[in-house]
Amino acid sequence: MNLVPAGWLPDLVLLTATLLAGALYAIGWRRLGRRSRHRAGLPVWRAWCYAAGLAALAVALLTPLDAYSSLLFTAHMVQHLLLLLIAPPLLWLGAPLVPILWAVPAQERRGAGRLFGPRSPLRLIFQVLSDARVAAVLFLGMTALWHVPALYDAAQGRTWIHDVEHLAFFGAGLLFWWPLIHPTGGTRRLGLGHGIFYLIAPMLEANAIGALLTFAGRPLYQTYVNAPRVTRLSALEDQQLGGLLMWIPGGMFWLVPLFIVLAIFLRREDEIVLREERLA
Repeated sequence: MNLVPAGWLPDLVLLTATLLAGALYAIGWRRLGRRSRHRAGLPVWRAWCYAAGLAALAVALLTPLDAYSSLLFTAHMVQHLLLLLIAPPLLWLGAPLVPILWAVPAQERRGAGRLFGPRSPLRLIFQVLSDARVAAVLFLGMTALWHVPALYDAAQGRTWIHDVEHLAFFGAGLLFWWPLIHPTGGTRRLGLGHGIFYLIAPMLEANAIGALLTFAGRPLYQTYVNAPRVTRLSALEDQQLGGLLMWIPGGMFWLVPLFIVLAIFLRREDEIVLREERLA
């Protein structure tokens, strides 16, 4: 298999947007450093998380992986895992809102404040979409919907449906992780106890879809039946490998945030007990 398909070029719009997002963050980070050594309470590891999130996004959309996603189901599955599970939480861990706002002139910052003010329609719409219940339904729904064979096949190739699919995955990922990871480094919108149950549902969904793809007795997607074979894998074997990726690495991924949330929850409980003992 050639590492770079013939005629492949990265999407210039996506490339420009990614570079701009990185440049704005870097400029804002530098300006915050000039104002205060503590950079509004943002530690350096947040900048590394943001850089890693942009890198994951670039690998998914700006490398030959995007071209091979129409030839190999396995490549498409890797791309989806990057857009849903890897890039969004890393970007939010980077707390991007503060540095990016500091990268733009003061007048634009004030304009953004008015645009997303307490009573602005955009703020109200986003509050609804980022509600944990709505975000969870959107995330689970997008994941299941785009694996329906008819929609999946329609989204292959460089078409507007393909772009809508990627936007839906990435947008649902950003909304899903928002209640768990505050993008400014502030208080989470979802409590730690509820966060545990919040993470279990997508883990079960990933296991169910992954198992279905792995044990299917025939190829479910006509795209890969008709695609030229670029590896020695048959269309069915390719589908089974992609299903295993979603089932095992994709399913086990959820254990990481689950363990983190559980550890923080138990530590908070211990602190509460110790505080009550001291008061007693």
